[in-house]
Amino acid sequence: MEFITGVYLFFIFASMYSVFLVLLIYFRNRHNLYFERDAKRLYDISVVIPAYNKEDSILNTVNAVKSIDYPNDRIEIIVVDDGSKDRTAEIAMKIDGIRFFKKGYNSGKSDTVNFGIKNANGEIIAIIDADSYPEKDSFKKMIGYFDDPETGAVTASCFVKNTGKLIEKLQAVEYFLIAFGRKILDFVDSVYVTPGSLSMYRKKLLDEVGGFDTNNITEDIEIAWKILKSKYKNRMCLSAKVYTDVPDNLRKWWRQRLRWNVGGFQTVHKYRDSFFKRNLNMFGLFVVPRFFISHVLSITGFFVFVYVSGKEIVQKSMYWLFSIQNGNTIFEMPRLFLIPSVFTFFIFLLFAFTLIFTYIGLKTMNKANIGFKASFTILFYLVFYLTLYPLVLLHSLYLLAAGNIKW
Repeated sequence: MEFITGVYLFFIFASMYSVFLVLLIYFRNRHNLYFERDAKRLYDISVVIPAYNKEDSILNTVNAVKSIDYPNDRIEIIVVDDGSKDRTAEIAMKIDGIRFFKKGYNSGKSDTVNFGIKNANGEIIAIIDADSYPEKDSFKKMIGYFDDPETGAVTASCFVKNTGKLIEKLQAVEYFLIAFGRKILDFVDSVYVTPGSLSMYRKKLLDEVGGFDTNNITEDIEIAWKILKSKYKNRMCLSAKVYTDVPDNLRKWWRQRLRWNVGGFQTVHKYRDSFFKRNLNMFGLFVVPRFFISHVLSITGFFVFVYVSGKEIVQKSMYWLFSIQNGNTIFEMPRLFLIPSVFTFFIFLLFAFTLIFTYIGLKTMNKANIGFKASFTILFYLVFYLTLYPLVLLHSLYLLAAGNIKW
């Protein structure tokens, strides 16, 4: 077997196995996707909002938190300005009913969140980005999960608030599927990220693990892994919703995804000794390997596609050119070898299962009844948007190799 054939078959079967696994978990647990646990008691919640250059959104975020349906005497709102250069601090310090802290320097989100946690009084810490807006019932839907002493963190479904441009609509589709996929992982104790848009944590646990890692640029991934390694569980409440502002152009989107991927690689490297460690339960046996392998598959699939497609184009071009030069007017297609035929068949099969996953995911998120424009957006998402991921990954690897991981 040729090397490229082996690489290609590894990509196809590993990808199909991943899709099959998700679908199997879904069908087994589809009746419990929107399960909610009523809290047996009220918890004191400290909402920490780290803010850096968020003058356009900080007031709306705080107002969204203030309007949450939860006893006012059980919530404290802490806004920490991370040395903003705009009017964020000026706006925040005028908001009534919050505790405001202004840092005279910019030290990054992790350090800012840690600062807020140290000054928090609540038993539960809710982290909310300064451009995110939780729904009124989100806290009540999430807080009941903490009745289970093994729960370390709970996250919510994050949706896109700004959906005017095509790049924003594509991210809206992506966020629906991310929320669906994260809930599927919840059923196998493998929620590997607690997004900053809205996630809750036990303050006692955060203190035990030393808070957020200030050296990691994706603190919401690293803290989730730290919690799992400590043998606590991260939970996902699918019915709890938060809306967030997303990049409105390709350049901002690319920069955001670079940060996500570079931070993800940082996290994998930090926890590399956890690979296949049975004593770490699903974290060692599933989360770390799956996260790593998914990145390998993305890059592998890209190179296989470029190699096979490029080879076919070159061969056919040479054949046609030779035919023209020799006056041959009958263009017979060259014999198809194993790799191209298998490639075509399995790529279409993988795409079909991806369509099934996408449909089920959108249906689960109550987004299955869509019109022509939305259908076009979804098709564009599957055919073009997802192909950008390997390119972002390659750029991320280059930044890591060059040691350029500052943000």
